Amino acid sequence: MKIAVPAGAPNLDAGVEHKLGTASYLLVIDMDDMSFEAVEGPSSSTGPGAGVQAVTLVLGMGARILLTGYISPHIARTLQKNGIEVVTSVSGNVRDAVEKYKRGDFSQVDDEGSNSVMEGSGPTGGQWRDALRRAARQFFGILPVLIGVILLVGLFRSFLPREFLMAVFSGDMILDTLGGACVGSILAGNPINSYVIGETLLKMGISLVGVTALMLSWVSVGLVQLPAEMSTLGVRFALIRNIAAFFSAIPASIFIVFLSGGAR
Repeated sequence: MKIAVPAGAPNLDAGVEHKLGTASYLLVIDMDDMSFEAVEGPSSSTGPGAGVQAVTLVLGMGARILLTGYISPHIARTLQKNGIEVVTSVSGNVRDAVEKYKRGDFSQVDDEGSNSVMEGSGPTGGQWRDALRRAARQFFGILPVLIGVILLVGLFRSFLPREFLMAVFSGDMILDTLGGACVGSILAGNPINSYVIGETLLKMGISLVGVTALMLSWVSVGLVQLPAEMSTLGVRFALIRNIAAFFSAIPASIFIVFLSGGAR
């Protein structure tokens, strides 16, 4: 039987990562002989969709058990419904975690996705060091993305001149909000990207309500990642979540702009 563990390096002596979606690597280990496959985890620029992508990788590699520090309760329930055993609050190195599971030191996560390890308590000094290393790695992982976006802003302004954008965003509150939500739903990337693009659009004269709708839909609607989300969480859930997020972004944008002092 195969067991999946998010890890900080592609070997069995690496530390178990706290979250599946932010892990540097995903290890799928055969418990019979401890042979394993290691694949790189989702990019740090993936944003909210990283967890879905990681779960899709795990399922595609044939794992039937998942050991991790934490996993969202609704994702845990979905995995359990698909016959995947989920164990949380796992720490230490990968090899020891697998051996502990084989000895029966862990129990399955409950229906609410709460902690399920039968031992341990608060974070240790090693866990704090691991957390700081992960935070630093994520920060430096974001820097190239941010630099790339800044460099691409010039191309963005060249290929989408102000006249074209003003034709799309006419200044009408409802139409601008709808247009911004549509554009944000199609685009994909780290939420930080939306801040840079949003600032550029504002400087080009696009209304604040349109930019707000773009940013909200950017971080909550994922049409590019929809196939992965459907395969992991189910077609019905994925479609309803994305549709609800899209239509929620429109009134939310208008309300936010109203509270902040009115549209530009």
